Amino acid sequence: MPKLIPYNNNLKTIKPYEPGKSSNLSSSKFPLIKLSSNESCLEFSQSTINKINKINIKLTKYPDPKANKLRDKIAKIYNINKKNIIFGNGSDELFFLICNAYLTKGLQGLYSKYGFLIYPLAIKAAGGKAIFANEINYKVDIKSLLRKATRKTRVCFIANPNNPTGTYLTKDEIKILREKLPAKCLLVIDSAYSEYVTDKNYSDTISFAKQRKDIIVTHTFSKIFGLSAARLGWAYCPKEIVEVLEKIRPAFNVNSYAQALGNIVLDDKVFLKKSIKHNHFWKNWLTKEFYNLGIKVIPSVANFVTIKFKNNYCASSFADSLEKNNIFIRKLTAYKMNDCLRITVGTKLQNMKLLKLAKKILKEKT
Repeated sequence: MPKLIPYNNNLKTIKPYEPGKSSNLSSSKFPLIKLSSNESCLEFSQSTINKINKINIKLTKYPDPKANKLRDKIAKIYNINKKNIIFGNGSDELFFLICNAYLTKGLQGLYSKYGFLIYPLAIKAAGGKAIFANEINYKVDIKSLLRKATRKTRVCFIANPNNPTGTYLTKDEIKILREKLPAKCLLVIDSAYSEYVTDKNYSDTISFAKQRKDIIVTHTFSKIFGLSAARLGWAYCPKEIVEVLEKIRPAFNVNSYAQALGNIVLDDKVFLKKSIKHNHFWKNWLTKEFYNLGIKVIPSVANFVTIKFKNNYCASSFADSLEKNNIFIRKLTAYKMNDCLRITVGTKLQNMKLLKLAKKILKEKT
């Protein structure tokens, strides 16, 4: 039997990313409630739906490689130069592009202990060494990051707000971090959940990044804009960095339908305001309700809450009990937060069904 062809050694320590679990069990008498992937739970306005239904794509033609219409709209909305924009097939592709461009064997990528799991995966795939810094109370600790940074550190990933904890760094904390990181280290701010944040001391960092040449800020259409299925992300970068990343960006990485969808949803300001208002109310409601049940909740500014149990077994058992009733939330064992579970903010009905069942489960286990 022929031997297997050797593959890249960089991949040997990588475990595939596992998305939030969901399954519409045919044998279940309960409707599926998926609260495991931080997707938007709201429907677009009828006007937006009508526009989407009228999208006319020529399937025989490649998409615009520069996504020019969408590029122009983003540049106007975010008050940035369109030459500072690069698009990705979701933010994940951008993280891989960044690592492939700036990391190689002997160099390091830095991230916080409970940072998004794609960061170490992208770092390792590029041949770099993934280094994490401990957090304090599930929040990024700047001092710990700076202690781990060395002259070999080329990229530092910060999800702000962070997934899966929902905590964030203030504008001032981001500035301190950037100013004290090594000069040759690129700071990448993942702002996937930024639109949900209402705190005055928060910023998605673009205004600060415009003053420098060593910060990238990524955004996604998968969260508040409700386009998870389209796989559409973009980043603000210094022009020089855009030029570097464009060398390796696949020419047609964002399909025509995704580009058209992005153009349409950016115009739906009513949907955006509705999403922020809904999330603010129900996130606080879930936090309060779980607290009243004796469950610790990590303070979150994103579209999810992360709850903490007294031990790993209690957390896993709780999630399994919900799953038997076709309600799916996210176990965080991959993050080594075995005693924690992450719950996406759902619709009013979904949140209330979740809480009703949660009370029943916890009562039965006491």
